[in-house]
Amino acid sequence: MSENNYKKAGTFYLVGNVFNKGIAFLTVPVFTRILSTSDYGIVTTYNSWIGILSMIMGFALHMSIRMASVDYKEKIDDFMSTIVMFTSITSAVMIAIAFVCIKVFHIDINLSLVIICMMHAYATATIEDYSSYLMMQYRYKRRTALMILPNFISVVVSIITIKLILKTNLYLGRIIPTATITTIFGIMIVILVLRKGKIQIKREYIRYAMAISAPLIFHGIALNILSQSDRIMITALADSSQTGIYSLIYNFSMIATVITTTLEGVWVPWFINKLKEGSRKEIGVVAKDYIHLMTYAMSCLLLVAPEVVKILANKNYWEGISIIPPVVLANYVIFAYSLYVNIEHYYKKTPYITINTIIAAVSNIILNFIFIPKFGYVAAAYTTLASYVISFALHSRYAKKLEPDLYPLKQFIIPLSHLLVITVMFYLFKEQFVVRWALMIVYVLLMAFRERYRLKIYFPEIHFFRKAHK
Repeated sequence: MSENNYKKAGTFYLVGNVFNKGIAFLTVPVFTRILSTSDYGIVTTYNSWIGILSMIMGFALHMSIRMASVDYKEKIDDFMSTIVMFTSITSAVMIAIAFVCIKVFHIDINLSLVIICMMHAYATATIEDYSSYLMMQYRYKRRTALMILPNFISVVVSIITIKLILKTNLYLGRIIPTATITTIFGIMIVILVLRKGKIQIKREYIRYAMAISAPLIFHGIALNILSQSDRIMITALADSSQTGIYSLIYNFSMIATVITTTLEGVWVPWFINKLKEGSRKEIGVVAKDYIHLMTYAMSCLLLVAPEVVKILANKNYWEGISIIPPVVLANYVIFAYSLYVNIEHYYKKTPYITINTIIAAVSNIILNFIFIPKFGYVAAAYTTLASYVISFALHSRYAKKLEPDLYPLKQFIIPLSHLLVITVMFYLFKEQFVVRWALMIVYVLLMAFRERYRLKIYFPEIHFFRKAHK
């Protein structure tokens, strides 16, 4: 792609991620008001199951598409056709087995809800596969549309269903529309993929995909445990009101996730292709800018975060502002270790990715058991950060064996010093928003001046940077 197209892709992904995370964040108070606590609890539990089942039913095959786009570049449409056919058949078998087991063993569970959940998970996996395909093909407009449309339509239909149609079991008003819309998009993708590729299941493609993706099923489950266990354990070891405060700040971190996910959508295909070409020096140069950009973004987010939380929630939640730094820092560490995870993906060392994630998840649970009873939700924020630091150490150590010269650890010393200084400023001036916002403006200007020559390279069309370069 041309430089201009990279910018367009980044802009589209930013819009898509901001929209999706914004919808998820801003609709929390909407659905908590129109659903009872019981209904909302069922919806939350259902969504957790979707996250786990989509990994199992989809075999995490979307991760294999990254490398298949390089190794089977000329046959990627046929590869996609095989993946979609395989996922559809195995999902149908799983749904049939679940149906038979529930009927034969008279399991006390809502059969219809189980079938809906599994269909939803299958469609989610299919959408994830196609999203990875679009990312590697640099088809950012379609990928952005796929990010926005299902979520937006689902939210609108859910609100209408709950307010105007249902009188009881209101949780179904959130679950059924979301599952239906997602399934429709999933079926459309299946038709689209099969029309473009050959309708077949090629063993070579299945063996290739499963070798990469199968270990990542447990990686995905471990990630879910790592992200969900905090709230479950806070409720069990402290109380539900603390869980509510923690969840709000955790949802606030979606802003940081928007930044990381947006840039990763452009970075991953570029990185894989450059590594394939052997352009390690170029990767190192751009990675330095990438790391600095993430550092500046997270630093600014820290300085303005208290006011964002105060706008989005009432005073009952404001005490949670104190845990914003560890939550934001955890997102930064996720970004940092993902650089090394991409190396492991490239060399198809997915079992090591899974092992490292499981170690981090187990560490998080153990630390939670020790510290949550003493320090409540505050402990959960720091134990999560500690677990991600463990993950960073494990991934960076192994990736260094594969690519010793990529991403030297000393490259993170200055960025981390920035974040630590900003964290100190956050706590010193937590109540003085004028000081923090002034610091943020000064910080942005200083970093822009510092990076003016690099900014000229990436944004030559801006007159200010052209002048600075001269």
